Amino acid sequence: MKKIVSLILTAVLLLTLAACGTAQNDEQSTSTNTKAPESTASTANGTGTDPENTAETGSEQTVSGDGKILVVYFSWSGNLDKMAHWVADETGGDLVRVTAKEAYPENYNDTADRAKKEKDDGLYPEINVDLTKEQMAQYDTVFFGFPVWWYDLPMSMWTFLESYDFSGKTVIPFFSHEGSSNGAGALPRVTELAKGANVRTDDALSIRGGSVASSERTVRDWVKGLNY
Repeated sequence: MKKIVSLILTAVLLLTLAACGTAQNDEQSTSTNTKAPESTASTANGTGTDPENTAETGSEQTVSGDGKILVVYFSWSGNLDKMAHWVADETGGDLVRVTAKEAYPENYNDTADRAKKEKDDGLYPEINVDLTKEQMAQYDTVFFGFPVWWYDLPMSMWTFLESYDFSGKTVIPFFSHEGSSNGAGALPRVTELAKGANVRTDDALSIRGGSVASSERTVRDWVKGLNY
C-alpha cells in the first residue's frame, strides 16, 4: 500500500512540474511576441531616420506637356515640398522640383554655411530640373516656391530663373521663412530675375516654417482666393 501511495504522489509531482514548465515557456513566448511588434513599430515610425533627408528625396516630378499652370519649387527641409503639392493639387498644375546637382548636406549648419558662401560669392549651383525650354514656353502661370535663405532666394533658384524665358508669364511666389515674413530680398529678386514676367509679389503666400505642417487649409484657400 505504501508503494502505491508513493507512486501516486510521484506521478502527481511530475504532472505538477510539467505544468509549471509549460506555463513558464508560454510566458516567455508571450513576452517575446509582445516585444517584437514594439521593435518593428519603432523602426517603421522612423527612429534613426533623418526627416530632412526623407523629405529631400521623397518627391516626384510630373510634367504632362499640355498644361497651362506650372508649380515649380525648391525644398531642403520638406516644407516647400508639402506646400507645392497642395498648390499643384488645388490648381491641377504640373509639378516640378528643382534640386542642386551637388546635393546640400543633411546637416542644417553645413547647409546654412554653404548657402551663405554661395550667396556671398555669387555662386550659381548647377541644378537638376525635369523641364525643357520648350515645355516652359507653354505655361501661362508659374507658381514659384522657395524657402527664404539668408534673406534672399536660394542660389539654386537664381540658376533656375536665369535658365528660362519668363516673358509674358504670370509668376506667383509662395515661400516659407523663419522670421522674414515679407520675404526680405527674395521677392524683389524674383522680379529682377524673372525678366518680362508679371510677378505678383502682393499676392505672395508667406508661411513660417514651423507652421507649414498644419497649414494645408491656408495654402488651399490662398490658391482659391487667386481664382485658380
